Amino acid sequence: MSFSVLDSKNLNKFIAAIAKQARVRGPVADASGVILSDITPRSSVILTYANFKLPFKREFFPQCEVISRYDGAAVKEESSDNNVVVYFGIRPCDAQSIAMLDKVFVDDKYADPYFQKRRNNALIISLACNEPAATCFCESTGGGPASKSGSDVIAYSLKQSLLFEPVSKKGEDFIKKNAKLFRAPAQKELQEREKLVSVTSSKTHAVKIDGSRAALAKKTDSSFWDNIAETCLGCGACTFLCPTCHCFDLFDEKLGDGSARLRLHDACMFASFVKEASGHNPRNKKGERMRQRVMHKFSYAPENFNAVFCVGCGRCISACPSNIDIRETLAGVIA
Repeated sequence: MSFSVLDSKNLNKFIAAIAKQARVRGPVADASGVILSDITPRSSVILTYANFKLPFKREFFPQCEVISRYDGAAVKEESSDNNVVVYFGIRPCDAQSIAMLDKVFVDDKYADPYFQKRRNNALIISLACNEPAATCFCESTGGGPASKSGSDVIAYSLKQSLLFEPVSKKGEDFIKKNAKLFRAPAQKELQEREKLVSVTSSKTHAVKIDGSRAALAKKTDSSFWDNIAETCLGCGACTFLCPTCHCFDLFDEKLGDGSARLRLHDACMFASFVKEASGHNPRNKKGERMRQRVMHKFSYAPENFNAVFCVGCGRCISACPSNIDIRETLAGVIA
C-alpha cells in the first residue's frame, strides 16, 4: 500500500479536520500518566509514550456496562450511540488485541451485538513504537512494534513528520477522503521508516513461545504452579489489565421499581471464579488458577482460535504487586 505524510506541525489541523467527521480519541497526559481520551485541536497529544496503563479493549468491551433494563413491565435492551470514533495513536499491540477479540465476539456463528457495534463504528490508527518498554515482548507473540494487525491505518512518528500507511479498506477510504491533509513522502522519509522499524524491533525482549502448547500439556505437576503462585495475591490485576482477557459475569441490580442487567469483567485468578452453588470449587488453589490463566492463553486459545492470546504488551508484568513475570513462567514451562 502507498504512504502519505503529515508534517508534525500540522497535527492539530489534522485533528481539527477529523473532529468534524467523527469523535476523536487519542493519547494525552493526566496525573496518572498517559491515557486514552477525547481529543480536540487544543489537546496536547502525546506521541512518545510506551503504552496506556489500561488496555484498549475497554473501548469495545467496557469493564462494566448495562445491557438491558426492566422497568416493571418489560425488558428493554440498552441502546448505544451510533457515533463513529477515530482512535489515533493506539499502540500496535493494543490494536492486535482487538483483532484477537474479534475471534471471540464476532465469529461465523455468534456475534456480540455490543462489541460488534462499537467495532463497526471505529477506525483505528495505530502508532508504531519508537521505544518499547522493558517489559515488551510483542515480537515473540507474533506481533511487533510496527505490527499492522487490527489497525485500519498505521502511522510512523519520524523526526519531523508522521508517515501514514493504510492497512484495511476502511483505512484506504479514510486516507482518500482526507487526501488534502497529506503530501507524498520523500525517499529519505521512507528510509527513515525502514530504519526505525528495524531498530525498534531489535529492542523488544525475546521470549520462547514455540513449543509452549505441547510443554503445557505435560506440565501437570501441581508443585510447579504452586511455586509460581506462592506470592500471588489473587488481585486480578494481570487479567483486568490484559488486552485479550475477555471473561465476564452477568448481574441483575435493582433500580427503584425496576432493575438493570450488568455485564462486568471477571478474572480466572479470583478464588470465586468457578465456585459452584454447592460450595465446591474446582480450582480452590492459587496454583490451579495460575495454570488455568497460562493454559488459556498459550494452549486453549491456539486450539480454539489458532492464535496465542497474548500480545506481549507486558502490562501483567509491570502491574503485578508480587513481581510475577509471565516471561519467566513460560521459560519454566518450556525448560
